[in-house]
Amino acid sequence: MLNESRHGIPEALDPSLSDNDLAQLARSDEAKVRAGVAAHPNTPMTLILKLAVDDANSVRAGVARNPRRNIPEEVFRELANDRAPEVVFALIANDAVPDTVIARVMRGKHKDAVGPAKARLAKNGTRTGFLSALRS
Repeated sequence: MLNESRHGIPEALDPSLSDNDLAQLARSDEAKVRAGVAAHPNTPMTLILKLAVDDANSVRAGVARNPRRNIPEEVFRELANDRAPEVVFALIANDAVPDTVIARVMRGKHKDAVGPAKARLAKNGTRTGFLSALRS
């Protein structure tokens, strides 16, 4: 088993970790270690789905930062409604998150996220996608 106290987050971000290593780290008592696993691009999807509903805000924010393009949009939609601002801002900063999800952020409870969400959509040139997402 991996030694969390010695390795912690840097090991959770190691690109050479196996699925088994990531699974062990995902069970850590330390939220910062689980957050590192959540953000790791090679974390198996089953773990991503579990970490997306973790009690720790930082872990859910790790999922929101994950650069994988094949995370189901539904996971990101749930995170767009998260109670923690750090999760919502992590979604906005992640280019892998679809613009339709970013448009949902603008209708959410975090009013401070509206400006950054608008800027992200403008940067991506998705005015049409943004308008259609607001109507849905």
